[in-house]
Amino acid sequence: MKKTVTILLFTGLLCLLKVQAQDNRFRRDRLMNEDLKTERVAFFTEKIGLTVEEAQAFWPLYNEMDRKKTALFDERVDIMHRIMEKPEMNEKENGKQLDRLVVLLQQEAELYADYDARFRKILPNSKVIKIYIAEFQFRTHLLQKMRVKKPEKKVSP
Repeated sequence: MKKTVTILLFTGLLCLLKVQAQDNRFRRDRLMNEDLKTERVAFFTEKIGLTVEEAQAFWPLYNEMDRKKTALFDERVDIMHRIMEKPEMNEKENGKQLDRLVVLLQQEAELYADYDARFRKILPNSKVIKIYIAEFQFRTHLLQKMRVKKPEKKVSP
């Protein structure tokens, strides 16, 4: 009986610790996400050369597009994970997954076309081009930040 109670208490404690760790990770991820958004706003505003008035019109529109683009990307990632987890899927199921991937890619292209037209209504073409350049440069910037330098190995005599 004591052994059962001890096991239950230990299991409960482990569950509490896991929940606490997940909560801390969620808070950390949310803070990192906010820092990333702040960094993106500063980066884009500088690279595109937005005036205050342009920024007020641009950012709500860009954030709306970004949310939609992220949703499409997340669905593509889910499909890719499903495909990788079940490499033995039959041809019919593979066909369905491929069809859905193609639809998602088409929707992403349509999203870009739609928002490109909307950006052109509020910004000159030269600044719309800079949006795409800034997106590429920001991705590159983030990848460079993520690279972790390996610590140099000390050679002992």
